[in-house]
Amino acid sequence: MKKVRDVPQTSLPSIGSIPKEKLLNALVSYYVNENDKLGHGINESQISALCKILLRGNEDDSNSFLKWRINEETIFDEYRKDDLEIMDYLHLVSVELKKQLGQYATPLNIVKYILKSVNYISSKNILIKKLIDPACGSGAFLVEAVRIYLNTLKKTNMSPGKWYPMVITAIAGVDIDPKACFFARLNLSMLLAPSILEFVAKNGIEKIEPLPVYCADTLESIALEARGEKPLYDGLNISLRKQFDFVVGNPPYFKIRGLSKNLRNTFSDSIYGHPNAYGLFIHAGIEMLNTKGKLGFIIPRSMLSGLYFKNLRNFIERKTSLKKITCISERKKVFNDVLHGTMIISLARDRKHKEEVNISCVQSLNERNNQHNKITINRDNIIQHLNGTTVWFVANSLETYKIINRIIKKHPLLSSNDINYQAKTGQIVWNRVKPLLTEIAKPDTLPLVWATDIGKFSFSFNRIGASRPCFLKVIPKTANLVVKGLSILIQRITADEQPSRMVACIPDGFCKR
Repeated sequence: MKKVRDVPQTSLPSIGSIPKEKLLNALVSYYVNENDKLGHGINESQISALCKILLRGNEDDSNSFLKWRINEETIFDEYRKDDLEIMDYLHLVSVELKKQLGQYATPLNIVKYILKSVNYISSKNILIKKLIDPACGSGAFLVEAVRIYLNTLKKTNMSPGKWYPMVITAIAGVDIDPKACFFARLNLSMLLAPSILEFVAKNGIEKIEPLPVYCADTLESIALEARGEKPLYDGLNISLRKQFDFVVGNPPYFKIRGLSKNLRNTFSDSIYGHPNAYGLFIHAGIEMLNTKGKLGFIIPRSMLSGLYFKNLRNFIERKTSLKKITCISERKKVFNDVLHGTMIISLARDRKHKEEVNISCVQSLNERNNQHNKITINRDNIIQHLNGTTVWFVANSLETYKIINRIIKKHPLLSSNDINYQAKTGQIVWNRVKPLLTEIAKPDTLPLVWATDIGKFSFSFNRIGASRPCFLKVIPKTANLVVKGLSILIQRITADEQPSRMVACIPDGFCKR
């Protein structure tokens, strides 16, 4: 095995507290050895200049390569080429910043599943298609997409010297975080080393174009284009709207507070109440699709029925065809240190009136090939219209859909004029009324029902016992919280691990006969 040769230091002053230029020199060393294996004869100074071009992005000015600091000397050693893994950067980011940006590293099995779900597979068709990840992070989706693209090129008679120009016109990534963009470029540079060196050997370094990874705010860029202004990236005009055959990724998950007027106007068709970033990215992703484009995202399941997502659901229904929904029950192991109920959704821009949707519900993606967890059903069974809004019902059993349809179509809703029951949410927050709580009934108290008192068709007052005081003093502050008349008590259970997601009962002990 050939030894990795040391390369002379180059000048990149702002790398930070690790040995200066460690990442650049590591990439240069890798390219020098690849060059030796391929026998191209490109000299080391040219390779050093080449690697700078590949790693520098639109966020760097001409005098500064990077403006952030890396504190780990061994970061480059984490790249494991044999395992085809990407080098991630999130361990360098504070927990606070990760929460602020909604950043979660995407496991490779999810990346592969999403690309397959939108039919981004090794076939000649993808050679003339364009793919983008609008929140690309370290480039997990970009790297896997390029790997598929390269495998397709290998099946053609095309010279490897022509591959790199094709790749950079076929994929693109955008991220607001400069660290993420840097590592995306680094990962792509590693994967593309042979084809880049082939290109430089035949055309010279002056012909090399930068990698298409842009440090920018995707949402603001879409808003600019909606107003007729084109964002400027790295000296090139790059349009995002209606340009791509595939939009894939793992968008950020966080509530956006103080949304700007421009963004609110641009995404008004899908916003209701407090917007979540992933909802805006779905809207933006749909805007990026061309007339036959496909979108594949992993997102929280809250979109299926949450009130704040009702306009987003309507927007998706009007603009796209639902192709596939995969619900993942496992909440703790999808993303490291994150508890989220997630699903993978695949959409197509071509709207069809009668469309079949593939539904699967799995404990984890390891079960993705289990045919017993899959059904195909018309979208009208999934999208149900209730009280002027739509709710998406996702199940992996045809029998479940039969029951849902019987309930909705043959029985009036509790809130309908026939029954006229109004839904109310319990308004008492126990620690705010703590001084008014007591374990003993008194003339000026009334029973306080806790969620834990509600079972499946059974009611057990004070089920937990003394740890939860079950009487509340009635004063002017609490008098308006008193509930009178017959009620159905409902407890919504959010944990997938529980056998029932919703249980209900009538509090018989409090009802007059």
